[in-house]
Amino acid sequence: MTKLLEKFAPILFLVMWSSGAIFVKLGLTSASVWSFLAVRATGALLLLLIIIGIFFRSVFTEIRYLTKKDLSSLFITGLLLQGAYQSCFFLAIYYDLSPGVLALVLGLQPMLTPIVGREQIGLSKYIFLLIGLLGLAIAIVGAQDTSNITVWGIVFGLLSVLAITIGSVHQKQSNQPPLISAFLQYCAASVLFITIISLVGWDANIDTNFIVASSWMIVVVSVGAVLLLLFMLQKDAASKVSVLFYFVPILTMLFDYLVFDTQLSWVIVIGTTTVLASIYLYRLPDSKLISINTSVKDV
Repeated sequence: MTKLLEKFAPILFLVMWSSGAIFVKLGLTSASVWSFLAVRATGALLLLLIIIGIFFRSVFTEIRYLTKKDLSSLFITGLLLQGAYQSCFFLAIYYDLSPGVLALVLGLQPMLTPIVGREQIGLSKYIFLLIGLLGLAIAIVGAQDTSNITVWGIVFGLLSVLAITIGSVHQKQSNQPPLISAFLQYCAASVLFITIISLVGWDANIDTNFIVASSWMIVVVSVGAVLLLLFMLQKDAASKVSVLFYFVPILTMLFDYLVFDTQLSWVIVIGTTTVLASIYLYRLPDSKLISINTSVKDV
């Protein structure tokens, strides 16, 4: 079962995570950024509490025996991944940064992760990362989604990419099981966003849009996709997981096409193919890359 999950986790994660942008757009028609984030974090925490309480009660015992160092590490990771990353991402859009430009800024994450995590990946892997970033840029330009650039938007975009990069590396180093990590991370995020709501006030209309959007974000993205992300970070190098984020904006464009009938151009298709090729080559084991290089030289 674990081997099967390892095989399909990247695809499942990408589909689930990429769907989030559509439902965030829907949810923010009925709620402020902080109210929506607070509901997302506390809802995910409650759902995890129910799942653990019914199916994985031993997790509570494991949490009880964590050291103070482990607990503080997981809380810091939670504040980075579920708090700072989400907040800065939303704030970048709030300050009128085009989603396409934000996607390009976040595209720096796969480049930064091996540097921050001090992974020795070799020159060829950096070339694949550059090709992936180029493919992402081609797809975004093809979508004509680079119109607005603002100073504060760029600042929060950069803070967002730093938060998810450092948080991912921190999570990899902690090497805790996904359920324990997710539960404690959402404890930290819930405290953060409830504190913010107590200062700025609650602003949300509990209508159909809000219920559908928040339910999807809680169940599919905040619990399902995040658990898959933590599972992959436990099994793979942080850089091998981060390279998947190149494809998130492209899948979001596909969801936009399916849901809102947004047009797809050949430029987007070329960019998408480039990104797919770079991700595939980057995630190949070194032994297979050596084999490919040898075959090319022989030809």
